Amino acid sequence: MTQIDALSIPLPPDEQALQWLWDVKTPGYVFDPSIVLARYRKLRALLDSRLIVSLKANSNLELLIRCGHGFVDGVELASLGELDLAVGRISSTKYVNNPSMDETFMRAALASRCVFIIDSLGQAERLLAVLGKQHAPQTILRLNAAELMPGRRKEAADHFGMSPQEAMLAAAALSRADAPVIGLHSFAGSHQFRVDGSGGDSADLAHALAALAGDIERVSGAPIAMLNCGGGFGERFHEDEAAFAAYRERLAPLRQRFQLAHESGRAIFAGAGLFATRVRAVKTLGGQTIAVCDGGLSHNFLLARTESAIKKYAAPRLLRRQPAPEGAAVQPVRYAGSTCSRADVIGWQPDPQAAPAIGDLVIFDQCGAYHPSYSVSGFLSLGAAGAYIHQTGETA
Repeated sequence: MTQIDALSIPLPPDEQALQWLWDVKTPGYVFDPSIVLARYRKLRALLDSRLIVSLKANSNLELLIRCGHGFVDGVELASLGELDLAVGRISSTKYVNNPSMDETFMRAALASRCVFIIDSLGQAERLLAVLGKQHAPQTILRLNAAELMPGRRKEAADHFGMSPQEAMLAAAALSRADAPVIGLHSFAGSHQFRVDGSGGDSADLAHALAALAGDIERVSGAPIAMLNCGGGFGERFHEDEAAFAAYRERLAPLRQRFQLAHESGRAIFAGAGLFATRVRAVKTLGGQTIAVCDGGLSHNFLLARTESAIKKYAAPRLLRRQPAPEGAAVQPVRYAGSTCSRADVIGWQPDPQAAPAIGDLVIFDQCGAYHPSYSVSGFLSLGAAGAYIHQTGETA
């Protein structure tokens, strides 16, 4: 893996430029706030809309302190812990969104003047019960993408959001309590952004939200000002600008009537993070080198691909302490983690190469989003991976 990309932490061929990585205590993550902000600005420009940051993709405090000021359109918060991180550090709008939101989370979000994304009629009723005589918050109704466009989506249905019928009931309940419904929201899932003219693509989802707005307005008695059209943008979103141009063109008629917004976490944080681990043991099995590392699935769960039916492992960059011996045997390399699980395989280098040595550094790119926050540490009492800030550009 040799990478030169303005929207990712650079990994140039010249290893002298990567000497700083030897100072990282492994296993550990490296985050670059200047790249987070560059990715945010690029995606926001491609969409030509508001862009809300899903903080669950990376809730590292040191990173947030350095780049949170640039999230000008707000952040989406899915837990009380994320709300605690954002309060006092994020001055833009805070949106709370979680189907399981309990009364404690709701009270904290009310005190913090958050906008509530309502996932169900029951959640709306729970919010009104907690509200009492307090000033009502602004709300946005979340629509289930499959229910919003029945039979038109290629993707499997999920359990998030409401049917249009339930959304109208929620709007009526909220309006009776003077809780304004200011917008509609739908999210079709990770990596689901597509513009293919199929009748059920991302632009069609936005138009379906717009079509429902009139019905919601008639129930609530107030205008729907905002459409949050979700996201689903991939790590390398910037490599297909033509798709975004087509998307902007198809959304153009909606701009006359609505304020458009999107949300993203993966596309904003992915390229701004590396995962570093060191080789601790080396052996040969089945015609391949097995390099056992000090970091594994308990530190970077997503690298192990345990949730993928077809496992396509990442090919890491190997930094050798010493050059490989001349004439050394070459074979593919499988990188295994530090747990006692057969699923703890974190990387694969199919191109035959000399075996890594103990102490060599193994670097995985595109690990800034979800890789740190989705990993469950604690197995074998290994503890969590460290996190380090390495800034390559300006964050103003």
